[in-house]
Amino acid sequence: MKQMQKDLGAAIILITHDLGVVADIANRICVMYSGKIVERGAVRDIFYQPRHPYTQALLEAVPRLDLTNKQTLSTIEGTPPDLLQPPAGCPFCTRCKYCMPICRDELPPDTDFGGGHEASCWLHDPRAPRVEAILHGKEEV
Repeated sequence: MKQMQKDLGAAIILITHDLGVVADIANRICVMYSGKIVERGAVRDIFYQPRHPYTQALLEAVPRLDLTNKQTLSTIEGTPPDLLQPPAGCPFCTRCKYCMPICRDELPPDTDFGGGHEASCWLHDPRAPRVEAILHGKEEV
């Protein structure tokens, strides 16, 4: 795909849960949950400074070569929302370990972290409780 992209000067839209493939091919990533973009940014931003709980959960579920074989992969608990009757608020709220009452009632605004990196999460609101891993991105994924 990379060679075709280069030869044709074309853009590629790749829809996948395989973040390893994404890291190798993409320049920019949009993370979607239940049909809504919850985070977007350059590959480096998404992988090294994820700002949405769903992005972090996806990254934590990726097998890593630097871990021993005995460690359990992280999972995302719960089930996706019913898309015929979507929640009024954040679509990830029922599965999010940081869910607050406002998350269930209203869609969060986009927060701009610069350089085209944005996330839609109420944890970035100044009134929200501080969750350092989300507010400042993880140092290492």
